[in-house]
Amino acid sequence: MALRNVFPPRNSNEQIETMAIGSFLLQTLDGFVLILDATGKMMYVSETASVHLGLSQVELIGSSIFDFLHRDDEAELRYILSNTDFNCTTTSQFTTSSNQSYNDEIERMFFIRLKCVLPKRNAGIIYNGYKTISCWGYSKICHDGERITNMGLLAVGYMLTRSGITELKLSSSTFMFRARLDLNIIFVDSSAIFKLTIILNLAFIFVLFRRVTALTGFGASSLLDTSLYQMVLLEDAHTIEKAHKILLHKNQSTTGYYRLLHRIRGYVWAQSQFCIVPMLRATVTHCIVAVTEIFSKREGDMTLAIIQLDAEEDVPGSTLGEYSNLFYKGAPASAPLYLDYNTHMLSDK
Repeated sequence: MALRNVFPPRNSNEQIETMAIGSFLLQTLDGFVLILDATGKMMYVSETASVHLGLSQVELIGSSIFDFLHRDDEAELRYILSNTDFNCTTTSQFTTSSNQSYNDEIERMFFIRLKCVLPKRNAGIIYNGYKTISCWGYSKICHDGERITNMGLLAVGYMLTRSGITELKLSSSTFMFRARLDLNIIFVDSSAIFKLTIILNLAFIFVLFRRVTALTGFGASSLLDTSLYQMVLLEDAHTIEKAHKILLHKNQSTTGYYRLLHRIRGYVWAQSQFCIVPMLRATVTHCIVAVTEIFSKREGDMTLAIIQLDAEEDVPGSTLGEYSNLFYKGAPASAPLYLDYNTHMLSDK
């Protein structure tokens, strides 16, 4: 009955079609479905939660999610379950009965840390027994006359990477770098890929390019000791900042889509996954591993930042990565990082 309040019944044909599609989606989904009521009670959790958390469906359904949630994430989730602010994106609207009451859906995207009891070899990346889950979904909002009620949340929770971000096999549209906790780059993967190139409009040949150069135009060495914030279009810096704050709190995060500057001119559309990992034999104990995927060819024909003027062209080589000599020789690249939440800016103190 509680589920019926959130999801009113549809006609039989729609219901059969939805069930058929839903069963296939659950089989292919690299994550799990989660339905919460306004108090945080788990009304439904798909069986695939056990694959990622080691917690059975029977154990989860009917329990409060706050029993499994990291305590530092409790306030954020309670806000999502109670908030009815329509400054968020509304995805749909439909009437539920003849008295003109209707439901709205507010899109949600957030990160939470849930208890994980899987053996270490199967758990992927966990911190103190908790795994970071990226949740995408919507809140169900009921309008009944002058009363507005948050009925609950439907979300798909998935892992940023199943086996750990450091073990990913990179596609031809993806490159990896490591950075200090302030996102100053200290290592760039410069492994090579083959790229189809046209010579004088007459012949097609495969040319060997370093991965990062083929995607962004920048040579791997020219990015060392550069902040990721310097490489992003100014209007999209807030996208990186938001993911950066989540990363420093929850150890993993994913950015929204943003525009990464191209060395020649213009930009390419990109998205990054961040993860904090320990470092051995280095001047700091942890670093950020970032996997960035490029989704477009170069767009625009304007020089948008100084970095596009100063960057050097790539020099072909056989190494698999370029390291920051400044960082690995022990010299501090910058002052320690502090996060100023009053101004929402990253600052050095």
